[in-house]
Amino acid sequence: MSALFTIDEPAANPQLLVAAREALGLTQAEVAERLSTLNQNGAKTTQGYVSRAEKGALSVTGVRLRQFATALETTPELLTADVKLWALGEGCLYHRNRRSTKASTLRRLHAQINLTRLHLTRLANVAGTPLPTFSASATRVEGVVGPQAVAAQLRAQLAVPPGAIASATTIAEQLGALVVPMSLGGREVDATSLHPPGEAPIFVINTDAPIDRQRFTLMHELGHCVCVPGAGVDAEEMAQAFAGEFLAPNAGIYPDLTAAPVTPARLLQLKAKWRISAAAVLRRAADLAVITDSRYRTINAQISALGWRTEEPDPLPAERPRRVPEIVRAAIHATGGLDAAAAAAGTTPARLTNLFGDAVAD
Repeated sequence: MSALFTIDEPAANPQLLVAAREALGLTQAEVAERLSTLNQNGAKTTQGYVSRAEKGALSVTGVRLRQFATALETTPELLTADVKLWALGEGCLYHRNRRSTKASTLRRLHAQINLTRLHLTRLANVAGTPLPTFSASATRVEGVVGPQAVAAQLRAQLAVPPGAIASATTIAEQLGALVVPMSLGGREVDATSLHPPGEAPIFVINTDAPIDRQRFTLMHELGHCVCVPGAGVDAEEMAQAFAGEFLAPNAGIYPDLTAAPVTPARLLQLKAKWRISAAAVLRRAADLAVITDSRYRTINAQISALGWRTEEPDPLPAERPRRVPEIVRAAIHATGGLDAAAAAAGTTPARLTNLFGDAVAD
């Protein structure tokens, strides 16, 4: 008597179908069009079919799975992975953006950072290079313990000398963070960050912004990882205060702010010394009560009229991370080339190059 055995085919994870589509900025209808071009019999795939697949109402396996992978510029192995994707509101996903940012833009960026985490994890595995451990602990911000105290404590822990931070990127990597500079397609969002429990945080920093803003943004995102807002504490204001104190401590910048009148020209002098934007120097002057709110608004209007909101004079030198490029290069070496490394990461060579261009090019 013979026994009949069946082997379950791997099926797409509906959450990953959604994330892969949103990371590309595609609609369900656009994915359906891509799938239609892959149908050898000329059949048309509908938006409704894609919707049902993303809801888990139908199983995507076999040929259909491979077609979805091609349409979404990924691989069947990634689409079938049993992994956790993180959403806003779960306490580990953040972004720094303008109030006018569209919800669709934020969904795209949240999907991108979730997939970036998966790509880096897979690249590290194939390279035999474990991802770093984040060495900074989180402190609850409430009562007498403010974000400024957390910043001072972290500077002491890292033995940072008084004065300006030479490289914000080096600080983040020293703590075990993964820093990924990337164009986010404009200036709407400065960064996204993802810090799942027990993992190293990933900071995706928008290279479309000036480097002085990138440095402040990176420390802002770090603030979300090392500060936990207590009752009534606004998380964004907390991270902002942490970044200001970490990059330009009160004890150091206050004498500079009070040594001469705060003017646009003086802001540029202190920008060069403290390696933060003129706008951030102005904000520090207001936060430390060196200038009144009225004076703050007046100078803000002046620097806006000068065009500094778009681009300030005297740009700071760029910072380049080391840790992520090392992981990518090790994976390319271990697999024998870009194509194999991209397949191991769960994406295409073009997408891998777009995500980690400097590392791939080096």
